[in-house]
Amino acid sequence: MGKLIALAVSLTVSSAYAAAAEKQVTPLSWEDCVKAAMASNPSLLGARFRLDAARARRNSAFGGFLPGVSAGVSAEDRGPGSPPAVRDITLSPWTANLTVSQSLFSGFSTLSEAFRAAASVRQERARLRAESAATRDRLRSSFVSLLHAQENVGLLEQIAKRRQDNADLVRLRYEAGREDKGSALRVAADAHEAAFDVSRARRALSLSRRRLAAETGLQEGLSELAVKGDWTLPLPPDSPDFTRLVAAAPATEQAAAALDAARASFTGNLSPFLPSARASAGVSRSGPDWPPTEPGWNAGVSLSWNLFSGGSDLSGAMAARAEKRQAEESLEETRRGTRVSLEDAWNSYMDAYENVGVRKQYLDASQARSEIGRAQYANGLLSFTQWDIIESELVDSERGYLNARRDALLAESAWRNALGEGLEGKP
Repeated sequence: MGKLIALAVSLTVSSAYAAAAEKQVTPLSWEDCVKAAMASNPSLLGARFRLDAARARRNSAFGGFLPGVSAGVSAEDRGPGSPPAVRDITLSPWTANLTVSQSLFSGFSTLSEAFRAAASVRQERARLRAESAATRDRLRSSFVSLLHAQENVGLLEQIAKRRQDNADLVRLRYEAGREDKGSALRVAADAHEAAFDVSRARRALSLSRRRLAAETGLQEGLSELAVKGDWTLPLPPDSPDFTRLVAAAPATEQAAAALDAARASFTGNLSPFLPSARASAGVSRSGPDWPPTEPGWNAGVSLSWNLFSGGSDLSGAMAARAEKRQAEESLEETRRGTRVSLEDAWNSYMDAYENVGVRKQYLDASQARSEIGRAQYANGLLSFTQWDIIESELVDSERGYLNARRDALLAESAWRNALGEGLEGKP
């Protein structure tokens, strides 16, 4: 009977493992997350639509340089006295015309609109770059956080096991009368804290999965969501050319395009003070019957000049001039701020990169000391206080090295965001 129960339990456990294996989801690579975000991230899609709209408005503005063509058909009748109660439309004279008109000079307003629309496209393109870079930074942070959370759970489980083994060792020595009660209680508390750290890390793992799913739009299989990747960190650039990088940053490009738009707007506000000229030509046919047969034509050039509009034109020009000056100052402020942000991101990247090597050296030293210290404590050659310090240093070094690698990857992501590198790669 006992064998049958054992066999049933074994089959049940095997079935559970098989079901778990079927539910396993293939870990996502960084490239997988990038593809998902590019296809479904709302903020990125919205920036693309704004760029499309700006391009359409630019094309519309350039239409002002092309001639306009219009066609019309009319029928009317007129005469003295009261109109008849009923009138046959076929008795009315018909007119059909085709007219072509072209603006010769509009006081630079048409040119201003074209330049302003082109600057708007540049602004939206730079804004798309900035949004793509920010999206990449958020996605990378979520990806690295999940990668860290996965490894952190495994590391803390190892620490919890070692803490429990230490607690068992000290308890046996206490029961044998070779260790005091305080030491036994201390290592038991350390084991309890290590188990708590594992539970907390698992909850953090669940939250990291949720954050990555929010950035990628992947909601199915959330409890099994995992990522794969290594901790390889590229070497930061040595003394980057900040002057060139500032000019190529999305924020600087947006401010420069805003200045061009303000300059074009200022030029356009000077148009009311200049004359405008237009030429037109057309052909027509008229007659009492349809279709009309009597040909006709017209051609002409018109010139107009607005002499006074109550001061509104002057006020508009003064406002446009002030806006141009404000855009110039804004560009200078953006350049200075971007220079500071780039250097700050580069310094953080360098610090985090070098800190990884330092933490690795501490970890190697702590591992060597732990192996020696455990053997010495088991043989009574090391006091509990000294051994406890060595073990705590090992735990701190293991966690510090893992956190340093995570911080370095996040610093790299922040540096790329400052450069304006988006999901599509380098600009």
